Amino acid sequence: MAALNFIFTVCIAVGFAIPLLNILTGWFGGFLDVGADVDLDVDASVGGSGIIPFNVMCLCLFLVVFGATGQLAEQFMTNPLFTVLLLIACFLVAALFYWALYRLLIKRLKDSRTEAMCFRNLRGQTGTVTLRIAAGCMGTISVQDSTGAPISFRARMDPDLQDWMPEVIPKGETVVVTGIDMVNKHCYVSVPFNRMEHNNTNGG
Repeated sequence: MAALNFIFTVCIAVGFAIPLLNILTGWFGGFLDVGADVDLDVDASVGGSGIIPFNVMCLCLFLVVFGATGQLAEQFMTNPLFTVLLLIACFLVAALFYWALYRLLIKRLKDSRTEAMCFRNLRGQTGTVTLRIAAGCMGTISVQDSTGAPISFRARMDPDLQDWMPEVIPKGETVVVTGIDMVNKHCYVSVPFNRMEHNNTNGG
């Protein structure tokens, strides 16, 4: 039992030490010229059938919960069978905390950060209309991020170029982002330049 207690204590210590190290390197990294970053995100595939997310901060929580529940359950580990069953139970409880932290906090923060970064860099990119854009009305476009994944954004016709564009930009049409509205979280789009000339020629 002493060995198990030592293992549980080490798990708790490591689980607290890594976030503390991350904070300290953040505070003193500038003075010590430390470039280490322990907030690591890695996606690992298991058998090609699914994705197990790996995050160091989630792992720290797992270690702390596993160590704490293990120490609480240690008094009931009176024989090998109970010991194995309780270790499995502690592992499952810690895994549940790991999953909850990743799904409810880490993943949402990563998704919002990715979307915000994409929105700031949206100007000049080409997208596809997924919900038609009419003059004075809001529509939706889809733009691919750096990984090729589509991200949807609300969009309006660029008012400065509206006279050169058709009254409705239909679904499936290619458009160019000409501006962004950071306050209202939508972008301004126009049809490609060659389409503008075509429409202007027809109108004239």
